[in-house]
Amino acid sequence: MKWGIVMKITDVKSYLVSPTGVFVKIETDEGICGYGEATIHYFPQSVAAMIQDMKGYLVGEDPQRIEYIWQSLFRDMFMRGGPVHCAAISGIDMALWDIKGKYYNAPVYQLLGGLVRDRVRLYGHVAGKSAEEIAKKAKALADTGVTMIRFRGFHDYDEKRLHDHSLAVEQQLEYLEAIRNAVGYGVDLIVECHGRYDPQWAIKLAQEAKKFKPFFIEDPIRHENPQAMAVVRQHTDVPLAIGERGHNKWDFRELIVNNYVDYVRPDICHCGGITEMRKIAAMAETFYISLVPHNTQGPLAYAAAMHAAFAIDNVAVVEAAFVNPVNIANTNFVKPWPEFKDGYALPPKGPGLGIEFNEEAIIEATQKFKARTQPRLRGLDGSVRDW
Repeated sequence: MKWGIVMKITDVKSYLVSPTGVFVKIETDEGICGYGEATIHYFPQSVAAMIQDMKGYLVGEDPQRIEYIWQSLFRDMFMRGGPVHCAAISGIDMALWDIKGKYYNAPVYQLLGGLVRDRVRLYGHVAGKSAEEIAKKAKALADTGVTMIRFRGFHDYDEKRLHDHSLAVEQQLEYLEAIRNAVGYGVDLIVECHGRYDPQWAIKLAQEAKKFKPFFIEDPIRHENPQAMAVVRQHTDVPLAIGERGHNKWDFRELIVNNYVDYVRPDICHCGGITEMRKIAAMAETFYISLVPHNTQGPLAYAAAMHAAFAIDNVAVVEAAFVNPVNIANTNFVKPWPEFKDGYALPPKGPGLGIEFNEEAIIEATQKFKARTQPRLRGLDGSVRDW
């Protein structure tokens, strides 16, 4: 390692590994490679193409100039922002931090200021087609030591993909009561709404859910109208969270500065990577709002989110479906998988993101890649509903 050396990016590659997964590899003239993940569910080909469009902005640049490159990739685009653009930046940004950590032989969290905590709380997720089934799964997950569980529970799990606000509220309340009875009040619960409700139905759900003491209600309405979130906020004191569809700090600004939410939920694959998540966190901190990072569940995304969470003070808990041992995805793509114990993640080990990239398995996955159309919801009358 030589201080002040200027590396150069020599190549940028993107890998389509699944309908919800795009991996990024950045190569340098020093032989150091960095890896990241850029994911938008069901639109991976658009993101992969965007990454390749950005290749001309990256080759020849010094990968250690992370902030400069972020600004260039965002501000040099006249038509900028949005899910595809920011997902591509996210994956590239992770890869650049991975390179820097490997070069200095240090975990990324050390480059971000070092550990602010000894462990990071995680929450798991359960789903089911009946209150009995989902309560049983929640109890099994709680018995492993997990202290926070999220569930959704809608009538759209059937093959018809139908959604009705009234029926959905009824079912979510039924599921919430069943899970609460199964796990008791020693386990925190998150009610996931996926942005399906209009404000009046979100209010009804929140008011009736209050007696079961949810930790928060996640994405009760869609993200695009912050003022509508203010309406929900005025009618309930149940904590609210939103943000997985936010693509940069500007998408979070109004939610934060107006205190429309108790928690913001940037996804490190969507919001602009580690660099932008830190800025969102800093803005939220000035309003005493905590982060609960959303996670697309990919292995590189999870690793990057963990480094950020260990270095950002106002992170409350991180999404990690694989705290349930039967729900570990893509384990053949990277190693080692980050350690966790009793519902908490332990600090990542090794330089950079601390994981080894199994390029052979990745290439094999790309050869088998098949695009898949995102599921669609309809109302009982056949009209379009929000997925």
